[in-house]
Parts: sequence; C-alpha cells; structure tokens
Amino acid sequence: MIRLALTRVAWMVPILLGVSVVAFLLMRALPGDFVQASAGTTELAPEALDTIRRSLGLDRPVWEQYLDWLARVLAGDFGTSFVTQRPVLDELLPRLLVTAELTFFAGLMALLLGAGSGLAAARLRGRVDWLVRTVNGILLAVPNFVFATLVVLLAGLYFPEVGIFNYTPFFTDPLGNIGSMLLPALSLALAVSVTISENTRAAVLEVSSQDFVMVARAKGLLPRTVLRNYLVRNALTPVITVTGLQLASLLGGSILIETIFTIPGMGQHLFESVTTRNYPVIQAIVLVAATIVLLVNVLVDIAYARVDARVRYD
Repeated sequence: MIRLALTRVAWMVPILLGVSVVAFLLMRALPGDFVQASAGTTELAPEALDTIRRSLGLDRPVWEQYLDWLARVLAGDFGTSFVTQRPVLDELLPRLLVTAELTFFAGLMALLLGAGSGLAAARLRGRVDWLVRTVNGILLAVPNFVFATLVVLLAGLYFPEVGIFNYTPFFTDPLGNIGSMLLPALSLALAVSVTISENTRAAVLEVSSQDFVMVARAKGLLPRTVLRNYLVRNALTPVITVTGLQLASLLGGSILIETIFTIPGMGQHLFESVTTRNYPVIQAIVLVAATIVLLVNVLVDIAYARVDARVRYD
C-alpha cells in the first residue's frame, strides 16, 4: 500500500509539470495582458505600457518567464499578485480554505443525495425508481449555475430576510458560516449527485443478481444484514470511483457558484484574476487545484483495496 501511494505521488510530478506548462501558455495566448487590462479605456503612451511590462518581467521571452516562475515555485514562492502586490500564497490560502469548505459540504450533500436516491431506486423499484430517474434527468439537464441563479431570485422575491450574499467566516460565527454555505453547496451538489445516483443504482442492481447475495438470502439472513454486508459493500467500488472523479467537477463548478453567491473563495478569485490577466494568481490556482484532484485520485486507489478484497496493488 505504501509503495502504491509513493508510485502515484511520483507520477504526479510530470502531470503537474504538464499542467503548469499548459496553464502558463494558455493565459498568454489570450488577447491582451495585465497592462492592457488594467489600463482599460485610459489612453497610455506605448512607452509607458512598455515600461510597466518591463517592470513586471512581461517583456522577456515566454520560455524564460516560465523557467523563472517554475524555479520560484519549486522554492515555495508562487510570485506576487499584479493587482495587490502581495505574495500570491498569502492571498490564496484563506480563499483555499473557503473553497475547501464549500467543496466538502457539496461533496457530502452529493454523496448523501446520490447514494440514498440510487439505493432507494434500486431496492424499491416501481414508482420510486421512475421518480428518481425523472428527477435525475431534470437535474442533469439544468446546469448548476442556472439553479443557483434561480435560488438567488426566488429567495430575493419570497424570502428577503434570508441573507443570500452574507457570507460569514467560520471563526466569526460557526453556525452562521454553515448557514451561508448550505444553498451554494446544494447548488453545486445537485448535478454531481445525479451521476452518483445513477451509478449507485446500476451497481446495486448488478450486485443484487450475484450468486453470493442469493445464497445469503437463502440462508435466511435479515434483509438489513444482506443490504449492509453483501449489497452495499460490494457496490461501493464504482461509487467510490465516481465520487472521487467528481471532485474536479465540484472545483470547476465552484468558480460560478462562488461568483453568484459572492463567496470569497478560490473560484471567485480565479474568475477575477482571469478578467484582469493576473498571471501569477491564475497559475497558482490551477496548480493547486490540479494537485488536489491528483491527491484525491491517489486516495481513491487506496480506498479500492480497502473496500474490495479482490483488488491488490502488490
């Protein structure tokens, strides 16, 4: 197991290197740069623009900028924000905690809603199965940002006393913080819960027809014992896969959700940084997000061996 974890972590290095190259080049492929974006409609002399670019190091060749940035990242320095002139890590870490909290609540909601509805559809069948699959189809067709926008509009019209945009820091008011995260997390979780629900339903139906389940029932074991020890445990493997892979969807969806609900997280910061062409912040956020996704994939591989006795990595 230790060798598995070390091997997966070692493979993260070339993947992250490729992600950093792609992120670095794509941002500079966009029209304009930070100097033009910050100038806006203000007319500045070309000499003034060149002076600003020279002070930020944007006048050097792209490959030279990348190697210089990579060397500083390996030393633990993600650079300085073009906008605030503060170290990127000082700005990113508090926002990363906010996004991690939002992602945790959204993932927990998605897992409970998806696994619960999928298990109910597979076990009860009939009208319950039809209802669950109909709701899943509707949720799959509606993007999470559309649902979030509808939540904001409906709450503003019919429940004006509910503070939709009043984000509360956790250490200021823990209960208020959780309350301010519920609607954004639900908006982010619904689309992901559909995938978990459908995979849970399919996995439970497949396991239900296996011989060992029929033997357990023939022995006269209690239904809850068969469900817990035979059905759920053996149906967990595909659910773990889907849940782990959906983390990328949660991180990607948090960009729009945080912007809609004005949550000061990493997603909103990325949106603002792309608008202003704040290269150091964008590169740091992409690299951190890619690292999180890869680490979750490592945890999923380890969870396989814990849940499914047939899986071995030796």
